[in-house]
Amino acid sequence: MRTITVLLWGALVLAAFGGCGAPATNLAPEANKKTISNLPEWYINNPDDPNYIFATATMTSKDLQLAVDKAATAARTQLAQQLETKFANLTKQFQEEVGAGESSELLQQFTSATKAVTQQTLNGSKIDKKDIQSESGIYRASVLMSLPIGPANQMLMDKLKANQDLYTRFRATKAFEELDKELKEGGQ
Repeated sequence: MRTITVLLWGALVLAAFGGCGAPATNLAPEANKKTISNLPEWYINNPDDPNYIFATATMTSKDLQLAVDKAATAARTQLAQQLETKFANLTKQFQEEVGAGESSELLQQFTSATKAVTQQTLNGSKIDKKDIQSESGIYRASVLMSLPIGPANQMLMDKLKANQDLYTRFRATKAFEELDKELKEGGQ
């Protein structure tokens, strides 16, 4: 009888504490018609202005500010990728025929891996518009980020000029080294 009482108490304790945990919140809910219909018009159709480039992003989180920060970071990444992205790609292809005649088999494997690297300074980027929705216990933040093209163009021109100056200095140093080498060789 004592064993049954201990088991019953154990079952009651497990039932009482087992249900106390907060239910898990899905931070990546499946797209539904309500989510899509609640997106602002500027998210679906970016503004068109010849003086700016735009990027939009939407992210979710249980924390409101974290949802906004995640969306802003994703939008800035898109702006930087519009300015410059370096891609590296590794592709492997393998083919092998095993067996003879009609009983042979052709084995094939194709693998491709791509890495995109973006590194830009985004002077003047800012959140133009922000929309926050509550969905099933989480926040969805959508942002419209802009970057004025004038400063971006100036930054690109400064970068090109710096590279050209560096290359010119390198060539001048190389030419001086060659001249110095010739003078030393000629003097012997």
